[in-house]
Amino acid sequence: MNPELCTMTRYAIVDIETTGSHAKGHGITEIAAIITDGTEELERWQTLVDPGLPIPLPITQLTGITNNMVEAAPSFEAIADELEEFLSGCIFVAHNVGFDYAFIRGHYETMGRVWRSPKMCTVRMARKLLPGHTSYSLGRICEDLGIDNDARHRAMGDCAATVELFHLMMKSERASDVVAGMLKRGDRESWLPQHVPTSDFEALPTAPGVYRFLNQKGTPIYIGMSHNVRHRVRTHFNGTMKSARRQAFLRDIYHIDAESTGSVLMARLIEDELIRTHWPIHNRAQKSIPIRTAIVSYTDQRGFKRLHLQRQRHVKHAIRWFRREEDAREWLHTQAVLHGLQPELLGLGSDGRGQPIANDQCDTHNKAMNALICAAQTSETWAIVDRGRTAEERAIVWMENEHVKGWCFTEATVSRFDEIPKLVELKNGSATADAIVQHAIHERELGKIRFDIIEPAT
Repeated sequence: MNPELCTMTRYAIVDIETTGSHAKGHGITEIAAIITDGTEELERWQTLVDPGLPIPLPITQLTGITNNMVEAAPSFEAIADELEEFLSGCIFVAHNVGFDYAFIRGHYETMGRVWRSPKMCTVRMARKLLPGHTSYSLGRICEDLGIDNDARHRAMGDCAATVELFHLMMKSERASDVVAGMLKRGDRESWLPQHVPTSDFEALPTAPGVYRFLNQKGTPIYIGMSHNVRHRVRTHFNGTMKSARRQAFLRDIYHIDAESTGSVLMARLIEDELIRTHWPIHNRAQKSIPIRTAIVSYTDQRGFKRLHLQRQRHVKHAIRWFRREEDAREWLHTQAVLHGLQPELLGLGSDGRGQPIANDQCDTHNKAMNALICAAQTSETWAIVDRGRTAEERAIVWMENEHVKGWCFTEATVSRFDEIPKLVELKNGSATADAIVQHAIHERELGKIRFDIIEPAT
């Protein structure tokens, strides 16, 4: 270990006990901190804390801290100044630092105060300097290394054991480089979830693609997409860890993998397919089926066939559907002119200028309406040809009646539609996938994105 780093740096090894597993809605019951220069202990500080709420029985059974013990203890607000002064000028160090740091930072935020500190995690440090252990929990690694802890799950007992572990690691020849790397401003060690190797993040593409957060068993727990995968993944780890859901989310991530897709359109389609294959526990919004504007037909009391706009999640009984209501209305206005129909009978309302349609015009009207419906329901097949994952590759999306029939990546030259069915892999499709393509078509019309469309020869 570099002697200069030892003498110039003060580390505050911290351990806390709490009423629950996440900062939001739970309180601190005990805090212990030991200042060290990396080789020798310099100061100790500890206190019980009144959490302001009852301690659950399982927590008492685990820690031995009872409601009676904290009844006369100071609140966090009462010790906040003293704690901040004790920790000032130190690097905040803890075993699974995100947990302790989030609780203390969250308690200061509740008081309306901002507290920040550079931090290091002894779990990550141990993985680098003490490889090969089956578990890096404090209890297991201390047992492996022969570090005694007679007060397990009490703040000072765990804190003192962490100090001994920290001192042992600081004796390593590589400790100086490891510590310097972990303290480097913006270094990935400071914000990546504790189990995720930095090599996973470094391998992420900076182009459009999909990414997966995997648990210890390799099961996807979250799937996402982005224009820039690496940047998007980084944003997942910004901010604090107050909520139980966020803490569980970060704690469960062991690996990150990703694949480039060439274009945002393909990233969205593949993301949807992967989510509906794996149904990751932390994906919520993507699981919902989008609401579309459907155009449905019905016959009124006079026997006139009419059209009606309605918002629904399915496309059952719809003669056409659109992602946006304005697109549906524009299509209906075009059909009214094309087939000589009154806009009011197409669900567009009355402008007050048209004459009410007479009963004897029912047959003529219905014949025109049938022609409209027949034309709307005629099978339309076409394909999108978009960028691929390499300069030589292209992505193809096969559409039929506004539904995604399948897609593929290919290096084959495609110039005619009849070549596409031989290349494309058929998909089950989904309402979300259909809406994704409609959105892409709309963006293409606005000039925001570019891709080619191939239609069957007529």
